[in-house]
Amino acid sequence: MSSVSVQKIVPRATHARALLSGGLGVFASLLAIGWALFGYNLPSAVDVTSSQSQSLMLLQVGLAFITLVGSGLMLATYTAPGGTVNILGSLGTFIIGVYYSSGLADAARADHLTSLPLRFSSFYTGTVSIPTDRIVSTLLAVPVFPIAALLLISGLGALATYRLSRKIGFS
Repeated sequence: MSSVSVQKIVPRATHARALLSGGLGVFASLLAIGWALFGYNLPSAVDVTSSQSQSLMLLQVGLAFITLVGSGLMLATYTAPGGTVNILGSLGTFIIGVYYSSGLADAARADHLTSLPLRFSSFYTGTVSIPTDRIVSTLLAVPVFPIAALLLISGLGALATYRLSRKIGFS
């Protein structure tokens, strides 16, 4: 007679940390997609000619979809590959954000603009003016750094969950 172990009968369970990490990764990926769409339209909205910025935002959309897949892997209990994808996606998002904001600032300086006037909708009558010398710090502090930090936290949480599950034998 052969014995059947309990581990072969019990289906794989999803750890709560994997669900939290995956959910945070999905949220951060959707924010990254929103940022990429906003950033793609930003040069034309403020009348700045910058084709590099739009190419970088198309790259950001692709990277955001890859991190969305990585977050889905975390939700499907593949925490190690999903966490690795999100950590690399965090790094890529930050690097793309640095190149995007510096390219937009250089294009604004080349067009001799002193500030970028942003109007968010036709219903909001005021404008937000970002001075040209503050474009890089503003765009990194507001959308890029929080999205990259959320992706990093998601990826590190997934890798910690993977390590914990290997340590105690939980699948």
